[in-house]
Formats: sequence, structure tokens, C-alpha cells
Amino acid sequence: MAYPHSLALLSPAMWELYRDLRLSSLLDSPDAFGGTHALEAARPVEVWQSRLAAAATSGLDLPLLARVGELPAGLCWAKRDAAYLSVVNVYQMWVAPECRGVGIGGALLERCMDWARTIGAAEIRLGVTIADSPAHRLYIRHGFLPVGAPQPLREGSPLLAQTMSLRVAGHA
Repeated sequence: MAYPHSLALLSPAMWELYRDLRLSSLLDSPDAFGGTHALEAARPVEVWQSRLAAAATSGLDLPLLARVGELPAGLCWAKRDAAYLSVVNVYQMWVAPECRGVGIGGALLERCMDWARTIGAAEIRLGVTIADSPAHRLYIRHGFLPVGAPQPLREGSPLLAQTMSLRVAGHA
């Protein structure tokens, strides 16, 4: 059964919700992210506020919130690379455990892909922990391919992460 879900931009006024979702994602799936809960939880309020405030005016960011009804169900952040404007990077992709497997991750990723096409990007990049995981399968289903050599997920971790890339339709 699919849950009716919606996607919205995270506005600066939603910084507490963003912080709470980000921290939840790091607790729930610590091996899926380069950052850690301890590092992010220690950040002052101003950092969380400034992230969304900067995103609202940069023209380079697409911070997304997924909801099921009124309940927050996930997040994802797409960001145009300031040095390589033809590249969009996808970060912080996460769906709450109780909402997984019903298409929310795909909807978030497809919204990022649509945005990348709209702004004229030629490539979308993301990183994924090397494992047979739902996230890895999601990216493969959407056409992402591994590029480059795997790298450590973060300092001190035995896990490896792989950069994946998707050429945006209309670009050679």
C-alpha cells in the first residue's frame, strides 16, 4: 500500500524541523552518512538557521522535506556545485523507517533530478555506502552509475562509500 506523500521546500522558518530530521537520520542510519550524530548535534542553533537561510537565497540549493499527511517522512538536499555549475550534488537523502518502501525516496530523488534538468545541469552526483542496500538499489534503478574509486566513508570507518553519477537527459 502506498502512502500519500508530498514534497516541499524546507524554508528558513523550518530550521528546527530540519535539524530534528537530520539528527534522526544520523541516529537511524549512521553508516549511510559521512557526518555523525555527535558532530551535527553539537552544532549551535545559528548553524541550522544559516544553512536554510543561505539555501533560500543562493539559487544553488534545493532542500526538500517529504511528508506523509502532516508527518515529516524524510529529507534530501540537492546543491548545485558553485565551482562546476553543470553538476548537482545530492546529500542527506533519508526516509523515516516507518515510511520506507512506498516510493518516498524515489519521489525525493526524482524531484532532485527534475530540478537539475530545469537549471540546465549536465550531471547529478551522490555518494552511497557500498552495500546491498535499498539506497544503493534506488540509485541504480534511477540510472546512477559508479564513478571513481571507493573512498572511506569517514575517517576511522572501515566502510567504503562510492560516488555515483547520472548524466542529465539532453546532455552528451
